[in-house]
Amino acid sequence: MYHIGMTNRFIARPLSYSQLSSFEWSPDEWYASYILGRREPPNDAMLLGTKIGDSIGTPKSLVPTLTPPGVKEYEMRASLGDIHMVGYADHYCVASKVLHENKTTDKPGKWTQDSVDKHKQLDMYALLLWLQDKTPPHEVEMFLNYIPVERKGVTLRLPAQPVYYQFPTYRTRLQVAQYASYVKKTVKEMDKYIKARKALGGLKYG
Repeated sequence: MYHIGMTNRFIARPLSYSQLSSFEWSPDEWYASYILGRREPPNDAMLLGTKIGDSIGTPKSLVPTLTPPGVKEYEMRASLGDIHMVGYADHYCVASKVLHENKTTDKPGKWTQDSVDKHKQLDMYALLLWLQDKTPPHEVEMFLNYIPVERKGVTLRLPAQPVYYQFPTYRTRLQVAQYASYVKKTVKEMDKYIKARKALGGLKYG
């Protein structure tokens, strides 16, 4: 069991992929953002990515050739013991078990078949679908849709003729079990970090 204070934070705010990736990138920045609530304003890449992502699958899509099936922003909630988790797949069709995740970037080469196959966000979605819907990981057909954007001076924008590159992928039961172990291990590291900061007077919460 986790310390009750630690457990409570996942009730108030379930663990997300963003939290995990933030901690992996920088525990200091994760602590400031997710524990102290000092959120940085979104940068231009985040704003453009959100604008494009929100439009996909609607009549006003900015990438009209990309038409993923299923429910937009499909909600997934599940628990690993005391760790309450949440995720929102960009698109998921329950009937066909097809999941689409859309990504924008101005960095050519960021998304390859190898990076998609190792992308932990898709690991988490496979885990959540297994726990919430009892859908075996290998039955979920996943696609990551990479949408290139371009920078002109200081402005980030979608090209006049937007395109996307689609990478199919899937996860196995073993991969998802390994990811579940990673989540538990990372949460323990988060707890240790919080306690260390609390000892220095850096945290008060109920």
